[in-house]
Amino acid sequence: MLNTQQREMIIKLSQEGMKQEQIAGVIGCSQVTVSKWISNYRKGRTLKTLPRTGRPTKLKGNTLNRLRKKIMRTIKDANNEYCSVHIKQISDIIKQEVNKEYSIRHVERIMHKLGFSLITPRPQHIRHDQKKVDNFRDEFKKNLKMSIWVMN
Repeated sequence: MLNTQQREMIIKLSQEGMKQEQIAGVIGCSQVTVSKWISNYRKGRTLKTLPRTGRPTKLKGNTLNRLRKKIMRTIKDANNEYCSVHIKQISDIIKQEVNKEYSIRHVERIMHKLGFSLITPRPQHIRHDQKKVDNFRDEFKKNLKMSIWVMN
């Protein structure tokens, strides 16, 4: 997140004729962010951070810590080898702890906020044979006359 000085610098550099990609490199942000702030300035909007709208979350401080500990216990109890639980189980834990039911997508956001990441298994065809794949790659490399990265 950029502070007000960085946003003002974006506008100043833009007015001096610098391209957005160059400004992004100087400021250390993405070109999309630079474009957004230039657009906001041209529309007469402020460069200050405005308060966000919406209902404040009930999940703060101590509640989040209790929730994290309870989820960790549940995950470890569920499966020592893979440490995996279903999102519905997490949703039930949150409902018990906070007395509020959240949507599955919101539970995923809460999990991300707690520092967890979603890992989904990649399906593999039933006839997949890793030895054949490795053999094909080796033969392909041997028979190829030029580098793959240089081909035009």
